[in-house]
Amino acid sequence: MRVDATAPLTDFRTATIENHWNDPPETIFQQTGNVQYDELERNDIVIVFENVLKECQAKSSSGLNKRILDDTARRIQAMRTDIDNISLHVMRLLSALCKALQAKDWETATRMHTDLMKTEYEKYGSWLTGLKRLIETYQKL
Repeated sequence: MRVDATAPLTDFRTATIENHWNDPPETIFQQTGNVQYDELERNDIVIVFENVLKECQAKSSSGLNKRILDDTARRIQAMRTDIDNISLHVMRLLSALCKALQAKDWETATRMHTDLMKTEYEKYGSWLTGLKRLIETYQKL
């Protein structure tokens, strides 16, 4: 079957319509802000978690808690070594989690952690588990 280029289009399968109602505007694919997480900010996030861990270690001395906190320390160290490879989306959630921990806003911290677990567990599950333990331990103090 031969298609005549001058014939009017009667079949939607061959039609191309510019700015169709279902075409999203190009502006939604552009980043809205100039938010960057440089190395210092990434390290600050880890430092907040390490400081919370040190506070928990100083206040709990029982054998079970000590083992849990030692394991959590190893997991946070794994996060420190992986920090340069963490995506911007995850860094934003970790930053919000840090702010919630510093404010002792347990509900927000748990929600941020849950969001990370839902979407990033396969990639960062080892240290996300440690963060969960850290939040729970810090909340009990």
